[in-house]
Amino acid sequence: MAWLNKGEFGQKVYVNMGEDVSSASTITFILEPQMGAKLERGTSDGVAVGSTNITVDGEDLIANEYLEYTIKEGDITYVGTWRLKGECLLTSTNKVISDYKRIQVRA
Repeated sequence: MAWLNKGEFGQKVYVNMGEDVSSASTITFILEPQMGAKLERGTSDGVAVGSTNITVDGEDLIANEYLEYTIKEGDITYVGTWRLKGECLLTSTNKVISDYKRIQVRA
C-alpha cells in the first residue's frame, strides 16, 4: 500500500526487517508523520511478526522477516508523507532496525 486517507483505519501496513525476527522479545512499529509526534506501537497494540510469505506493492515479504500493524482509529491524523519503521530487540546485544518505508496520506 503506497497511500492511505487521513482518518482511515483497519488497513494493514508492513515493514520488512530483512532477517528472521520471530524470536524478538520486544517489537515496535513506528509511524512518523512529517508534522506532529511519531507513534510507537507494540505487541499490545496489535503489532505482530508476519507468519506467511506475502507480496505487498511488488515487494516479497518472507515469513518471520516482517512486521505488520493494523491502523487504528485516530492513528492517521496528518496529510502528507509518513515514514514507517520497525525495531526488534532479539537479545540484550542485538537490536534490528528496518529501513524507513514511506507512504502518502491523502486528505
